[in-house]
Amino acid sequence: RPLRPGTTIRFGFGRRQRVGVYRTLQYTESQVNSLCITPNKKFLAVAGNPHVRLYEINSNNPNPVTSFDGHSSNVTSVGFQKDCKWMYTGSDGSVKIWDIRAPGYQRDYQSKSAINNRRSAPKSG
Repeated sequence: RPLRPGTTIRFGFGRRQRVGVYRTLQYTESQVNSLCITPNKKFLAVAGNPHVRLYEINSNNPNPVTSFDGHSSNVTSVGFQKDCKWMYTGSDGSVKIWDIRAPGYQRDYQSKSAINNRRSAPKSG
């Protein structure tokens, strides 16, 4: 279920009994449809409408370090490849692959259905 605009996002790491809040973000731009922390725990991706904002976890800066714009509707899914170079996002009828070090998306795959979930597959061979 999406989170309303103006939602306060709090997150942290650690053992269940001792989780400390490392960061609090006030997200007012749109509803929040999906959240994902990079495998190296450096960034938090916030998927909204129609963009994804990337925030540094170990920073007090309330602004995103970068924005990924390219979808035309709600971004409902976001995730990262294990070495954190690639991000994948899904929206109504589109999956996009992004190099987080470069502007713009590198691949765009169209679907006749809404994209509600995603998984990455490790490279085989």
